Amino acid sequence: MIEATGLRWILTAVFVAAGAFCAYRCFRQGTVTSRVGDVLHAAMCVAMVAMVWPATMGVAGLPQVVLFGFAAAWFAVAAVRGGAPESRWHPGYHAVMMLAMVWMAFAMPRAMVGSGTATTMDMPGMEGMAMALPSAGGGVPADVVIVALTLAIAFCLAGIAFLARVIDGARVAPPSVRTAGWGADALMGLGTSVMLLAML
Repeated sequence: MIEATGLRWILTAVFVAAGAFCAYRCFRQGTVTSRVGDVLHAAMCVAMVAMVWPATMGVAGLPQVVLFGFAAAWFAVAAVRGGAPESRWHPGYHAVMMLAMVWMAFAMPRAMVGSGTATTMDMPGMEGMAMALPSAGGGVPADVVIVALTLAIAFCLAGIAFLARVIDGARVAPPSVRTAGWGADALMGLGTSVMLLAML
């Protein structure tokens, strides 16, 4: 999916850092609801790292669809149940991010074949693995391009907004778990934006 090795390592570091923080926060503090959310975010980061590297492209997509479909429903319910606007938009944003993960599971094979970079072929005795092959696709499908660009712009803007919160928070108070949480949100938003653009 991503040809540049340096970018692969950068994205790997971004999602490992965000996932590690979510795992840390899950064990450190929070309600049952917030801890489940952190576990789902950590799982998302693991899936994103897997998408970066060609060796893991053969991982079955159905379990990802089921997991992130559940995650989207989880955050959607949290958004509906939230009282103040602040407690509604944040889980709502994460519901959209999890839906984007579901969409990527379906759209990424189409994008790879359409771009003419690679497709997959099952090899005897190598079940679950994938082999990169040249493809004569005629370009990434228009619907994939439109959705990917829309989501990439949205997540980029969200990541910048969270990053601004981190900077503003650091100016008025010592670093805290809450501030670090905004930082993790910024990393996930910006990293997801880059992943979406890499599909095109």
